Amino acid sequence: MSYLGVAKKAEITVSDSAYGSAFAALIKTIFGEGRCIFNPSEFSVSREVSYAEHRIPGLGRPISQFVSGGAEVMQLSLLFDSYSVGLESHVILAATSGKMPEIGKFDVRFFTEPITKLMEVAEDIHAPPQVVFKWGTTKFEGYIISLTEKFTMFNSIGTPVRSVLDLTLRSSLMDSDVRNSPDRTKHRTVTEGDRLYLYADAEYGSCADWRHIANANGIDNPRLLQSGASIVIPPL
Repeated sequence: MSYLGVAKKAEITVSDSAYGSAFAALIKTIFGEGRCIFNPSEFSVSREVSYAEHRIPGLGRPISQFVSGGAEVMQLSLLFDSYSVGLESHVILAATSGKMPEIGKFDVRFFTEPITKLMEVAEDIHAPPQVVFKWGTTKFEGYIISLTEKFTMFNSIGTPVRSVLDLTLRSSLMDSDVRNSPDRTKHRTVTEGDRLYLYADAEYGSCADWRHIANANGIDNPRLLQSGASIVIPPL
């Protein structure tokens, strides 16, 4: 909900979808939830996929084979300031701190601790909780895998009153499009002991489909595979 017409602040909370609403509520009681005093000025989401290179004797370039996809990674920085924040922070205590004399400013860790504690191990699950970053239409569920807090301002008695949190979250989204057979042509390098039926079982889930591989490679006798040769695995 907006406050006095000001846009809603970003927040990082325990994900309800990870453990069920009742258990998530329990974790929220332990760890709290982190509301940002200032919205991030930017964030990035990246993803990588892995390819293996097979070097075949006689070829000018290696053959690339897709291995697996990687999870999305979100990176963002959050500013926390208990020295000069005002009512727009949506945090009444922070607004109160902003009006106090310098020596009475709240320790900025009071506002960052609910987020930093989300990296601690929850006793009931023996792992840090799954979290969700929410801001407007953006929703990113995953785990905090890296957190750095840099303190950039202190009051006259050394209490930190401003800090920047650099966060990295890895998505917990699972791939629901699992394939039992290849959807494109692949290549394998024959090693000692390889058999076409083993390729068929690994790629198609059935040893009986070895003839598809034999026909694609013009192999008459599947027992006579030459070590080091390149084998084509056709899609079904």
